[in-house]
Order: sequence, then structure tokens, then C-alpha cells
Amino acid sequence: MIDRKEIEHLSDLIKVELKDPEKYIKQVEQILNYFDRLDAVDFDSEETLRKEVKIDGLRDDKYVPFQDNGKPLIDKLKKDPNNYIRAPKMV
Repeated sequence: MIDRKEIEHLSDLIKVELKDPEKYIKQVEQILNYFDRLDAVDFDSEETLRKEVKIDGLRDDKYVPFQDNGKPLIDKLKKDPNNYIRAPKMV
């Protein structure tokens, strides 16, 4: 059983401020119950876990460089003070 204290502890660990931790208790319990159901599944062999795909069924890989108005994408990236790279928003 998950309680408010555990939800608050998790929010502290991931540095997220939760205004109402109690609303997440049921969701976290559902997630954990789902994992319990997955753990209960018994597979007799690995054949049921894999699906074979023939090489003929795959597409050909093609390299297509990104160009926007003649500029490569790397030129559009911005660095922030923490040495991260900021990419333009996806639209």
C-alpha cells in the first residue's frame, strides 16, 4: 500500500513539487499492480517472447541530411550556460 509519505518522498527525489500528493496514490498503486500482474505471467520458452522478422521485410536505410535554408541542424543549436544544447522546438 502506497501512502502520502512515500509519494512525497518520491516527489522530493525527482525534484517535482506536488500540490496534492494524495491524488497520485491510486495511480501509483495501479502501476505497481500492473507490474505484479506482469511478474505473474509464466513463459515456458523464449519463442513466445520473440517475433522473427525476415531481412526482406526491412526497409533500406537512406541517409538524408537535414537542411533548413541551407544550414545544417547543428548550426541552429544553442548552448546554454550549463553546457547543455538546446534544440529548436518541434512543430
